[in-house]
Amino acid sequence: MKTIVITGASRGIGLATAKKFLAENWRVIGTYLNTQMPIQAENLFAIKYNQGDPESIAGAVEEIKKISPNIDALINNAGILLDAQDTTADSVKVRNTLEINVVGVVDLTERLIPLLQKEGHVVNLNSGYGSISAPILDDETSSGYRISKAALNMYTRHLAFRLESKGIIVSSLAPGWVKSDMGYMVATDTEGPDRTPEQAADDIFKLVTDVKETGKFWRLGKKTDW
Repeated sequence: MKTIVITGASRGIGLATAKKFLAENWRVIGTYLNTQMPIQAENLFAIKYNQGDPESIAGAVEEIKKISPNIDALINNAGILLDAQDTTADSVKVRNTLEINVVGVVDLTERLIPLLQKEGHVVNLNSGYGSISAPILDDETSSGYRISKAALNMYTRHLAFRLESKGIIVSSLAPGWVKSDMGYMVATDTEGPDRTPEQAADDIFKLVTDVKETGKFWRLGKKTDW
């Protein structure tokens, strides 16, 4: 049985992804922070985890090792959006966002690399906001979030380069505008999310199981520009 680690698995995209992989007979190790896992299954293991706390990250890794000595996929889904409506860059919010959306992801991933099997897959959940080449479209908001996702994309590219010789695939995936707590944070009176968490989970499953090309940025099943 293959094993996947999913951070932020108690709601939204993370929960839908956990359900998808469980349905496909994977062992799922899901992390949660404040909201406990709302589902139970024989092959589901829940770990309390704070991505902004190095001790919590280290402890979670030890718990993961007890559950499975090897993993086949890591989905870095957990993250925060603190400045959804801010039109200026608040240094405190930027710092806190980087700590969780980048530093915490790096810490967990680097600790789990020794557990990843050959042809294992690391997927970093990203956003169109993380693309340097995409037009900003007169949207002045979310500076800290955008900065964090752009930084995470560089980590994805560099990690893919580092791990290619080991046969480990590393991808960045923007799931589109998803109907989740975070997705609704950036909704307006005229525009809102148009994708379900289940659609995003399907994209993640296909990426993990079908794609063998490393170091790419994916959106809606297609490669997109960094």
